[in-house]
Amino acid sequence: MKALSDKLTKKILKKKKAPKKTNRLRLACELAQLKARLTETDADGFGRCVSCGKPIHWQEGSGGHFQPKGRNYNGACLDERNVHLQCSGCNLYLQGNPAGYNRFMVERYGDAVIEEIEQMSYKLHDRWAVDKYIAKTRRECRELAKTKNFTVNI
Repeated sequence: MKALSDKLTKKILKKKKAPKKTNRLRLACELAQLKARLTETDADGFGRCVSCGKPIHWQEGSGGHFQPKGRNYNGACLDERNVHLQCSGCNLYLQGNPAGYNRFMVERYGDAVIEEIEQMSYKLHDRWAVDKYIAKTRRECRELAKTKNFTVNI
């Protein structure tokens, strides 16, 4: 009887578990940030912070979210209109520099899109949709990096 229970225990331990939904969503958010940093820079890798206008290199910048991601609202974290190149000073130390970011969003998209992103933030992501997004965005990031001769490990 003990041998049978040992076999079952080993079999259960050998099974690989699929990554949790939160880990998938975290990877998807990281890819969205990478895509924003690659998209909003020139061929030399430099772009401007959307909040303060400071010139930054794509590797030193962050993918800042207009509608922040958090425990209760991750719905908008994968929307391209919500993620843009931001310097670390604005994104980390000024908590996203909401005044500067809001000014940028109103100029680029208008109030209707801001309302839409705020409504979208409470949406839940489907596991399969997140997996599909990861595959698509990973491919797009590789293509963007290749066209600009950057090296990315994704």
